[in-house]
Amino acid sequence: MRKILLASTALVALTSVSAMAADVTISGSYNFMYKNDDKQTDTDAGSFSSEGDVNIKFSNTTDTGLTTTLNYGMHETGLNKSKPEDDEDDDKTSDGAAYDDLNASLSGDFGTLYFDPAGDDVALGGFDEKADKAGEGTDEASATYRGGIMGASGTTIGYKLPTVVDGLTIALSHGEGAGEYFGYGIGYDAGMFNIGYVSEATNEATNKVVSIGVNAAGLSLGFDQVSYEDTEGATTEEMKMTSYGVAYTLDDITLAYEMGKMDDEKNNREEENHKQIQASYAVAPGITAIVSTSEVDSRTDTSDKDVMEIQLKLSF
Repeated sequence: MRKILLASTALVALTSVSAMAADVTISGSYNFMYKNDDKQTDTDAGSFSSEGDVNIKFSNTTDTGLTTTLNYGMHETGLNKSKPEDDEDDDKTSDGAAYDDLNASLSGDFGTLYFDPAGDDVALGGFDEKADKAGEGTDEASATYRGGIMGASGTTIGYKLPTVVDGLTIALSHGEGAGEYFGYGIGYDAGMFNIGYVSEATNEATNKVVSIGVNAAGLSLGFDQVSYEDTEGATTEEMKMTSYGVAYTLDDITLAYEMGKMDDEKNNREEENHKQIQASYAVAPGITAIVSTSEVDSRTDTSDKDVMEIQLKLSF
C-alpha cells in the first residue's frame, strides 16, 4: 500500500511540473580539441582540451498572450587559455574556467524585456560579429584585443521594441554593475543584406560597433569595425578594430577566412593583426570535424601566435 501511495504521489508531482513547464528544450554540445602553437617556446606546443555546454530553455505563454522564457546554460571548459591579471576584458571564456549563463525574458505586444544577471547583454546580441566566419576553431587574438560589444560587468535589463518595420530591430540595455552602463543597438535585415550598429558607454569607456553582412547562394561576407575609448585614469586608450570575413558552404563542407587588425589611434601605430583559415565538414547530423589555422602578429612579440587546431564537435 505504501508503495502505491508513493507512486501516486510521484505521478501527481510529475503531472504538476509538466503542467507548469509548458515547453522545455534541452540542447548540448561537446568539443574535443588538439591544439599546436608553434610560437610557444616555454612549454609543450601541443595540447589537448575540451569544452562542454548544456542549455535548458523554459517557455510559457499565458492566456493573456504574454510569453515568458528562462535560459540556463552550463559551461564546463578545459581550454588551455589564461587570463592575465591586467586583462580588462570580461570575456568569461578567456580564463578557461567553468561558468554558467542565466537570463529570462517577458514579451508581448509591447516588445520584449530581458533580464540578465550574468552580464551577457542578450538584448544587444546579434548586432555585431558579422565578420566572425572562422571563429569556430581557434578564434585567436591577443589578450588585449578588443572587438565586438563591450557589454556590462553585471546585471542588465534590456528592452527590444516591437516590430514596426519588417527587418528593423531596435534594442536598449542598461546595467548597474561596476559603474553605470547604457547601450543601444539598431539593426536592419533585408534578407541578403543586413547591418547593425551598437553604441555603449560606461563611467570609464565608450564603445561603438558597425557590422555589415551579405549572404547569397552559400556565400557569406562580413565586415566589423569597433571604436573603443577608455578615459579612466591618467592613461587613456583609443583603439580601432577592423575585421573582414568570408565563408562558402557547399553541401557538407564549409570553407572560411577571416582577417583583422587593431590600431592604437592615440599613438598612431598598429598593435596587432590576425588571420584565420578554417575548414569544417559535417560528418553526420550532430557531428562536425573542424581544422583551423590562426596567426597573430603583435607589436609585442610575446603575444604572437601561430596555431593549428583539430576539433571534433558533437551537438545534441
